[in-house]
Amino acid sequence: MLTIRNASFAYSQRRVLHSVTMQVEVGRTCLLIGRNGSGKSSLLRLAAGLRAPMDGSVQWCGRETSAIAPAQRARCVAWVAQRSMLAIDVTVRDVIELGAVHGAASVSAEELLHELALEPLASRRFHELSGGEQQRCIVARALRQHPDGGLLVLDEPLANLDPAEAVRVIQALRRRCRKGGVVIAAVHDLALADQWADDIALLDGGRLLAFGPSTSVLQPSTLSSAFGCEFLARSGSLALQLPRGA
Repeated sequence: MLTIRNASFAYSQRRVLHSVTMQVEVGRTCLLIGRNGSGKSSLLRLAAGLRAPMDGSVQWCGRETSAIAPAQRARCVAWVAQRSMLAIDVTVRDVIELGAVHGAASVSAEELLHELALEPLASRRFHELSGGEQQRCIVARALRQHPDGGLLVLDEPLANLDPAEAVRVIQALRRRCRKGGVVIAAVHDLALADQWADDIALLDGGRLLAFGPSTSVLQPSTLSSAFGCEFLARSGSLALQLPRGA
């Protein structure tokens, strides 16, 4: 279980998170939404243990995540950054294998190549791939990293993916949740978040404006307050309402 209690964080003197409290149970997917600069990426870094909160606590399975030794943390927490860069010239298969930590992983690189439809790219150089192909490769590396039951922290995992690729990634992450894992990720597509998430955390100005099932968070009035634009509920789904004459 991922437990965040009264967590605050600042870069130098600029506070970007204010007393965030939320809990993600085992087997669930929590998606972070909010406008750019709302604190989503900062909260994900705290969840992954890459940063320690200045106040409060962030715990994975009862342990302060940032206090776990990096080598040990890598066996239970995987991180996918918004932009992944590799300074070495390696193939797609090699990148995925970089995720293996002391033989802890429960799925092989070959299985992941198949699961994310990367088999035709297996021998290609990572730097030659498109942005979407690189993103799938980095997600596969994270899935290779640790056994079932770990924490997957992903910042915009669907960036640059076409619809079919996005579906494959979501299905792969859902399978990990069903095996006892926890997924926490930032996304921008609210309609997709509505279908994918078990829980949604809506951030606004570094504060947790709403947290819970999508039906309770994805309300037009709540979203309009956070995003500064109007939303409508139509046929059970959300629609962005453009200003008249736009």
